[in-house]
Amino acid sequence: MPSPSPHYGRRNGVRPAVRAGWAGARRCRSIRVGVLLGWLLGGAAVVVSAADADPPLLSAEGAGVPPAELGARLGRLAKQAFSDLERRWDGYLVSQLDQADFDRLLAERVGPLRVSGVDAATRDEVEGFAAALTLVGRNRLGDGRLSLDELWLVQFLPDIAPVMAGSALVVIGRGRAGRRVLVGRNLDWGNDARLRDLQAITRWRRHDRTLVSPGFAGFLGVLSGFNDRGLYAALLSAPSPAGSRTEVSSSRAIAFALRRALARCATADCAARLLRAERYTGSHGVLLADAGDAVVLELPAGRPGLLRRADSATRPEMPWARNAGQRPAAIAAVNCLVSAGNAVGCGTLADRYRWQRFRQLAQGGGLSPAPGATTPGDDEPRLSDLRQILLDRAQGAYAIFNDATAQSMLFDPASGDLLLYAAADSARTAEPVMRRYAGLARPSAAKTAVTDRLDWLLLSLSLALAVAAVVWGWRRRGVGG
Repeated sequence: MPSPSPHYGRRNGVRPAVRAGWAGARRCRSIRVGVLLGWLLGGAAVVVSAADADPPLLSAEGAGVPPAELGARLGRLAKQAFSDLERRWDGYLVSQLDQADFDRLLAERVGPLRVSGVDAATRDEVEGFAAALTLVGRNRLGDGRLSLDELWLVQFLPDIAPVMAGSALVVIGRGRAGRRVLVGRNLDWGNDARLRDLQAITRWRRHDRTLVSPGFAGFLGVLSGFNDRGLYAALLSAPSPAGSRTEVSSSRAIAFALRRALARCATADCAARLLRAERYTGSHGVLLADAGDAVVLELPAGRPGLLRRADSATRPEMPWARNAGQRPAAIAAVNCLVSAGNAVGCGTLADRYRWQRFRQLAQGGGLSPAPGATTPGDDEPRLSDLRQILLDRAQGAYAIFNDATAQSMLFDPASGDLLLYAAADSARTAEPVMRRYAGLARPSAAKTAVTDRLDWLLLSLSLALAVAAVVWGWRRRGVGG
């Protein structure tokens, strides 16, 4: 599959935000019991956007909800935010594939991955999502419509072609409060207006766990994401060793494997163990970071994965020797595997340049200790420094931040705060603006049995007040009539 070609389209109008939560009994007498009961029985699901230029937040809570229903809720939210979602994905697919390629991939990749690459719950969720869309039965690329097979191909794009481009940098320092880890990640996915206008933040809340993924509406795997315990994961594609072959029937879908690791783990090492135990089609690099550490799991196709840390040995053409007394430490990732034990080198100039540029900025003063740092243990890194590196434009098309950069994000595992640039095509500006999202994953971690009971009490009280208001309104109209 070739690199995405530039296409420019009109920004899809995002409908007004629909906010979940009870705002109190309405004062007008037109309250209807059916609306309230529909909200209560329909489950907590919300699409919100703080500003028109921001990607919408598609959020669904599913404690005890079957995966198919959870997927259906997300599908309804995605359609509410992007009424032409099907047309946009069809347009993207036809820009990358002809019909013969699609038919071949459907038989050789999509079919086997659909059966064995994801678990039953994931299949049910994707099918539930599909049920909320307007799909057609015939697989015809370029007809402006989407079929179920085409939607499944979208889910497996990272397993079919090396489309997850970009780079990442994590800095690890120590301040007065203890160890400090900050994550930076740029996702490059072509210069396609249709995809830029499908950007969204998806949030899953199930039981006492929350998972957040900045990505694209309609894609239910994880390209970049984090959970309520501060674990962050980012996927980057890499070239595969010559002659390597992994049977698709025994492979896992990498973006859904990342989602599973985020759902189960609290630490980078735990996630690396889960991911390392599976096999995948193609080669991938996975950056993992928690509040205390960061690693890059390198997964060459058909070969055992290697775990790379900030001080690990790297290939000769990709040096990362730490300077004596360097503060803070840093670990980088680009679209190739750089561990000394990996057989495939980094052949593209873009990867080599970004790696060296990261090294230059991270080890040459681009990352400075916090103001007032005077002791070796007081080397807390700053978000402002990391942001400056992520948005570095030196060297044009090879730059860390370039025309193909769809998303640029900073994440603080300790606080759970996300800073995100994800501008739609019509909202792109000369100076990228990152918006802060605080507590996207944290609220569920703070919930307790006491707060759960209080929530139910408040909901019951709200329902009683609403019913009383309706009865009072009916009686008053009866008296007046």
